[in-house]
Amino acid sequence: MRLKVLSGKETREFTCHAGENLLGFLRAQGYAISARCGGNGKCGKCRVRVIEGDLPAGKDGFVLSCTARIEGDAFIEVFESEGGGLTQTYSSALETDGEDGFGVALDIGTTTLAFALIDLKTGKEKEKFGVLNRQGAYGADVLSRIAAADGGNAKALQDCILAQTRDALSRFSKMIPDGRVRRLAVCGNTTMLHLFLGKDVHGIGQYPFRAAFLDTVRIAGSELGLDVEEVVLLPSVAAYFGADAVAGGLAAGVCGGVCLLADIGTNGEMLLHANGKLYATSTAAGPCFEGANIACGTGGVAGAIDSVSEKDGKITYTVIGGGEATGICGAGLIDAVALMLKKGIIDETGAFTGGVQRFYVSEKVYVSQEDVRNFQLAKSAVCAGIRVLLSEAGVSFSELEKLFVAGGLGFYLDPVNAVAVGLLPAETAQKLVIVGNTALAGTKECLLSKKKLREAERIAKAADYIDLSASSAFMDAYIENMDFGNKI
Repeated sequence: MRLKVLSGKETREFTCHAGENLLGFLRAQGYAISARCGGNGKCGKCRVRVIEGDLPAGKDGFVLSCTARIEGDAFIEVFESEGGGLTQTYSSALETDGEDGFGVALDIGTTTLAFALIDLKTGKEKEKFGVLNRQGAYGADVLSRIAAADGGNAKALQDCILAQTRDALSRFSKMIPDGRVRRLAVCGNTTMLHLFLGKDVHGIGQYPFRAAFLDTVRIAGSELGLDVEEVVLLPSVAAYFGADAVAGGLAAGVCGGVCLLADIGTNGEMLLHANGKLYATSTAAGPCFEGANIACGTGGVAGAIDSVSEKDGKITYTVIGGGEATGICGAGLIDAVALMLKKGIIDETGAFTGGVQRFYVSEKVYVSQEDVRNFQLAKSAVCAGIRVLLSEAGVSFSELEKLFVAGGLGFYLDPVNAVAVGLLPAETAQKLVIVGNTALAGTKECLLSKKKLREAERIAKAADYIDLSASSAFMDAYIENMDFGNKI
């Protein structure tokens, strides 16, 4: 069979076998197609447009690639994404050891990957980009990836990450004089790092939630089939508090004063410094803020609506990359929900009023009742986590000096709306510092400086991890924060 694929402005042709799964074939050719439901035909994120050929397209001309089989020649259009907020970084300080050559920093997120090519001598970024994590075909969150690995897909999950890393290294090698990357520094949540190395993740998914490793890992790139001299994985704190949050705490400078870092993504990881001690915790926010489980949701990538407002009675919005809106990311969803509350489209319980069931931001992008419910679960988990972490450390909101909000979401976030919808406690409104992808920034610091890597190791060792899974205080705060009680 002949398959012609249009992505953006590029068209490629492939030969394939009859009966092959369309999503599997496209991913094998390197296309970053989202499939948040794990390929079960439920989320609709893997849609492709059938331009011509023998594929079972619906009336709108689209077909779900996860359920489609290639039965004849066809011409299709796929919709890949990569973009801005994934790689926008904040760092409180930058040091280098002055080495010659280039290195790469990699932040492995559950939903997205962010890469940066760095001059090891000067610390300057030569290039950076973000892409969707191809593991999304196996599920939207950490638990679904663990289940997929336990079900026999561990090698496939590792191959997804390594293939994308090879692609990035190949892309970067063409930009540097000798074409050789010396070092790859990697952060991610604990599960992502295990999958990257091909380690067993079963213990992470089962009580008492134990990881196969937490410390810094150094190996030769050749052991993973990567064209890089050395690979360094940053240290983690616990099964559900990974190296991404450790790197974020390093980059934000959390250890200076009474400060809290909230890295809001599929996992809500929080690191607090107070009274000379470090406290860490995580909440299962779910993938809502990164577009999964939201009807028109997408990550913070090109085509995503990242802000929503009203001007002269008309709804206005902005789109990452400036093109046509193809979905809405977490920051846009927060704005949309805040506007819905302000206009009375939903009430304080999150229920739609007046018989309305959808709120259209653009002609094609909308927020549904189910989206609002999923959002309430996620925002309540984050807000409750912050409140309980401060309480466990004996810190009042008046004592808290700064709340750093990190992650791809943290780059586009409107802090006023984040407080208005109850994602962040109202008491923190004047203390918010939006810092973007601190995980990538901290990984960059560790790539450049052995001293910074040692600091990251000290953070990981010193942090007292507080498990909220069995906390009655967390559950009480979680239920209390479910509604939209803050004034808009």
